[in-house]
Amino acid sequence: MRLTRRGWNNVIIIGVLAFIAVIQLPELLRTRLATTAPSTAPSTAPSIVSSTVIPLFASNRILQQLILPQVTLQHSEAGWQSQPPIVVDIATFIGHWQTLKGTKVTAKQLLAFKKQLLIPYTIEAWFVGYSQPQRITAYQLSHFWLLNNGAGQWLAVTVDSDFLFPPLSSKR
Repeated sequence: MRLTRRGWNNVIIIGVLAFIAVIQLPELLRTRLATTAPSTAPSTAPSIVSSTVIPLFASNRILQQLILPQVTLQHSEAGWQSQPPIVVDIATFIGHWQTLKGTKVTAKQLLAFKKQLLIPYTIEAWFVGYSQPQRITAYQLSHFWLLNNGAGQWLAVTVDSDFLFPPLSSKR
């Protein structure tokens, strides 16, 4: 079988299209199955398949004091102070809390997580110009943290525990 120049061009074009299809097929299947799987197949383990990312704090609020289970961080004229001292830079740590965002957890997802919510951590965030703190309840699950922002919204945040609760300094 002898192909003309035009025939070989067609073979190359079809080969390139087939190659592209093979490369794109796994991603296409993943996206198609991800959109249909939660509604068709029952899940044994709860998962968060939500794309709604919400901040823990309103963007117009400025932290003045952050009270964590083992440490209190206070802003004064001299800058941020920590009692007891912490290992990390306080301003950077506060910046992480100020901009913390998480995936919104639905009531159905929260119900599935209820059995895993064992030890609550309570955090108080005091803001400039507000007389009451924002109280946050945090639970550590196996792969992420579950935070209640005090306004009835639950967020799933995937961070290391040192990101939320700084290690204490050995110097006192």
